[in-house]
Amino acid sequence: MRYRFTPKTASLFQIFFAFFLTLSLSLPLSANQGDWVLVERFDKQLAAANAGKLKAMYDVGRLYERGRGVDINLVEATKWYKKASSAGQHNAQARLGIMYFEGRGVKQNYKKALQLLNAAAKNKVPSAQFQLANMYELGTGVPQNLKKAIYWYSESDKYGYYLAKDRITRLKNLPAATTGTVNRTAAKPARKSVRSASPTAILSTITNGQWFKRRKAVAYLPSNISNCVNGSANTLHCISTSQERSTGTELINYYVESRITVKNKTSFDIVYSNNVLSVESLSIEDGDGNLLEKTTSRIKKGKQGKKRKLSCRIKNKNIISCTKGSSTFDLVSR
Repeated sequence: MRYRFTPKTASLFQIFFAFFLTLSLSLPLSANQGDWVLVERFDKQLAAANAGKLKAMYDVGRLYERGRGVDINLVEATKWYKKASSAGQHNAQARLGIMYFEGRGVKQNYKKALQLLNAAAKNKVPSAQFQLANMYELGTGVPQNLKKAIYWYSESDKYGYYLAKDRITRLKNLPAATTGTVNRTAAKPARKSVRSASPTAILSTITNGQWFKRRKAVAYLPSNISNCVNGSANTLHCISTSQERSTGTELINYYVESRITVKNKTSFDIVYSNNVLSVESLSIEDGDGNLLEKTTSRIKKGKQGKKRKLSCRIKNKNIISCTKGSSTFDLVSR
């Protein structure tokens, strides 16, 4: 039987189409269109933030930073972090300090990062304590001071940042002569010290750059999300700040640790691995809008067993060409 398209059914179709068009346009374009829970959560938190609730201001910043229920917008994220941190919200101070340190959503500013991280660390926020310890360990934005690094790692460990324990053990096992204070307070002190100490031109080229892949800062070379120090005359050791990656069902928080070894005047190898800080299950719905039961993650906390290797060569002071398996790509310094 052929369906007849009458004026009445046409009118009903127009109403039906207009309803779903309006509904789809009300959702953020890059948010998961089926993830109603997160969209509703964002709207609720935004209303509370606009009403002056400090915790909600922090939550709105995190949702903007992660892109949960709304488009990713780092400028908006930092705006809400600033509002909350200026009123004394310590978690917002920690996040804003890390973003100033990395130069994400705001212009990189080690002085502001230090002020915010100190405020949050003194109020027992473990992520701020860990980041502050990392700055003192590597001498980034502050004079290198391993005793202060051990202190803040210990505080971070006390309040639940479990990866701090490995850092404490490693620093305590260093020779006693290395645990004092080294004056490296220039704008980018760690890189400056590496350049002056390194006898090879290739390390100077590497440490003098801020390396990006397709406009995204890389975590395994010097960049605005990583710190690198010399291990020997021909090696560098890099540690990134905490990063986030979504699989669609989980949000993974991790950092990257790498070792760079010079082979000759133009070539070097990078071996790096991920260290998982936390794994958060995300709310997922089926086609009928029902929440699916969360499953146990197969991703474990701690250092991941799989190490990745890149073989790289210097093209010029602003371009590095790297090969991973059968693929080759360029890293560009800005």
